[in-house]
This record gives sequence, structure tokens and C-alpha cells, in this order.
Amino acid sequence: MSDGHAKPLHPWYTRLYRLGRLDYLKILRTHGAPAQVARGVGYGIFVELIFFPTMGLGFFLIYPLNKYLKGHLAASLAGFIFAKLFALFTIPPSFILGSKMLGLQNFGAKFMVDDKLKPLGEIWITVKQLFSSGELFQALASWAAGAAVFGVVLGAIGFLFTLIGLKKYQAHRKERREEILREKEAA
Repeated sequence: MSDGHAKPLHPWYTRLYRLGRLDYLKILRTHGAPAQVARGVGYGIFVELIFFPTMGLGFFLIYPLNKYLKGHLAASLAGFIFAKLFALFTIPPSFILGSKMLGLQNFGAKFMVDDKLKPLGEIWITVKQLFSSGELFQALASWAAGAAVFGVVLGAIGFLFTLIGLKKYQAHRKERREEILREKEAA
């Protein structure tokens, strides 16, 4: 046994930041086609927005979706978590769009005041009232239908942004690597 002092660990938030940065760099430096990583991001956004009403079921569907449709699991989890940040803001438009698509009662009036969205606190109260009233099935059906559309659209946008960004990043890395090799050869 040693009586030496062990190096103290960094605080938890530093370790969490480093772990997140490492995962980010792993995604950026993934070998293979950027399309696989971009598909993973798109799948993550899609699954989160479609299954937001279930509050967690979608998380368990990410793995089989990526496995069978050739997506990148870490990128999909990143897209899933990213979509969680703004999924709350898609609830009123999902209700409105879904009710129009399915021909149900217009839920838009419940979320709007003078052609503007209600404040977030009032929107949440409206959602609770819908669920407590007898309109539960209609509300869930319209939410799910609208969320499916938003999931597809925002997932496709996430896919395109990720694909373009990764291609540019990989081209920049390749150019930088070749520049370093030219400098080494010249020296």
C-alpha cells in the first residue's frame, strides 16, 4: 500500500462537461459516411417529437430504429436530447395541425388569444384542461398526428443541417491534414 496522495477528482460539472465534449468530438470524428450520423440526428429528433406525449417511450425506440435503418446511435441520442429542448414549443401547433388534419374540433382557439399564442403558463393550463375533460382521445389523436408531421419536418431539417455541417467539417479536416503533410515534406 502506498501512503501517497491521490489526485483529487474534478468537480462533477467539469467531468460532465468533459464527457459531453468527448461525445461531441466522437460524433464529429466518426469514421464513415456523414449521412449515417445525419440520419441518426434526424431519427432522434423525429422520435422525440412523435413520442413526446408518451414522455419517454420514444427513448426505447431509438436503438431499433438506428440498428435497422442504419443510423448512428450517439448522434440519435444527441438529436433526441436536442429536440427535448424545444419540443414543448411544438405542442400548440401540433394540436392545431392535427385537429385540422383529422377534421376534429379546432383546438387552435384554445391556444390563441387575438391571433397570438397564449403565454406558456396558460398553454400548459389549457393542455391540462383538455386532458381532464372528455376530449382526451381527440386531443391525443390530434397531438400525435400534428407531432408526426412536425417530427418528420424537423427531423429532415436536422438531417440536412447535420449532413452539410459534417461534410464541411470533414473537408476542412482533410484540407488541414494535407496542409500539415505538405509543411512536413517541405521541411
